[in-house]
Amino acid sequence: MPDRSNAERTPGARTIAIGDIHGCGTALRTLLEMLEVTDEDTIVILGDIVARGPDTKGVVEQLLPL
Repeated sequence: MPDRSNAERTPGARTIAIGDIHGCGTALRTLLEMLEVTDEDTIVILGDIVARGPDTKGVVEQLLPL
């Protein structure tokens, strides 16, 4: 992940906080599609990514490229 601590923000860029995914890969995919995430956006994962859900592997595979 690039260090964006001193980077200038692109107009319209967002900081998106996502938490409590709990291994729900389909819900995560739907959320990311609805948000229309771009390369200018910064996504912050707040926790509870894989516990208890049906698609832990799918969640991790979706988050790694972000």
